[in-house]
Amino acid sequence: MIMSANKPKRHFWRWAGALLVAPIILWYVATPQVSFHFSDKGQGRLGYILNVQHEISKGEIYPGETTGGAGHIFPSDQFFMEFDWNNAGKAHCVRVKPKWPSTDVYIGADGGLDGRTDGEVIETCGAFPS
Repeated sequence: MIMSANKPKRHFWRWAGALLVAPIILWYVATPQVSFHFSDKGQGRLGYILNVQHEISKGEIYPGETTGGAGHIFPSDQFFMEFDWNNAGKAHCVRVKPKWPSTDVYIGADGGLDGRTDGEVIETCGAFPS
């Protein structure tokens, strides 16, 4: 029986590569995601500001579209995720506490929160956690 001297080295590098990539994949999969869904019966655009622990993104979505972001894997007591939106001249704001693996917030046709949104994960905006 003939054995290649390179075979054990190839296995070592495959395992080493897998061990280097595994934490990145785990971090991506373990991060809770929050999605904000705008009703397909809504009117006009919905302008929004998403503030995740002072990382701010702005944009707009149209009826039937979704936006969102990632929370933190190990959130502290000061962690917050705030979603401000404006639709038809009315301003709204909610603070979300993401649950793993995902949290869905539904915005109805009138621009307010839809009843399908889990009330345990949202609260009205106020002072930032100290």
